[in-house]
Amino acid sequence: MIGLLIPERYQMPCGTTASYNHQSFWYHPWTRGVNGSPHYGVDIFGKEGTEVRPSVGGIVIYSGKFSEVSGNMIMVLGPKWKIHEYCHMKENFVRPGQIVGHETVIGLLGRTGNAAKTPAHVHYTIVTPVPHFWLYNRVYGNGNQPKKFNWMKMFYLNPDDYLR
Repeated sequence: MIGLLIPERYQMPCGTTASYNHQSFWYHPWTRGVNGSPHYGVDIFGKEGTEVRPSVGGIVIYSGKFSEVSGNMIMVLGPKWKIHEYCHMKENFVRPGQIVGHETVIGLLGRTGNAAKTPAHVHYTIVTPVPHFWLYNRVYGNGNQPKKFNWMKMFYLNPDDYLR
């Protein structure tokens, strides 16, 4: 219950709001996943090695190589029980259980995972275990999202709504 009461105060993890395409969230087909899944995060671009700070304070629940897609990844449990994911990091500086705030450098902007052939960036995603039912049919990006993914829209939140 206490997690719902902590106020949220967001900041850009790196760069500015001009560092990413505001229409890229849920853009389909953005990724080349086996199921053709949409892109449920924003890619914030910058110079490789740029310091990355958490968008909100919280506790680190994962730090390491997650998959061949995500590469080096950090997950921070923040206010309102939202999980903030930072993927493609060049290097991670935090460990699970560590408390992080706005000033904590959690890692460096990179190109790990499936970002190896792209400019350096952090893929930033916000996931909630509390379904946001009103987002079920919301249209994002190019509007070509397959309906089979609509249920996911209740759990993957648009970072652009929080970073502006």
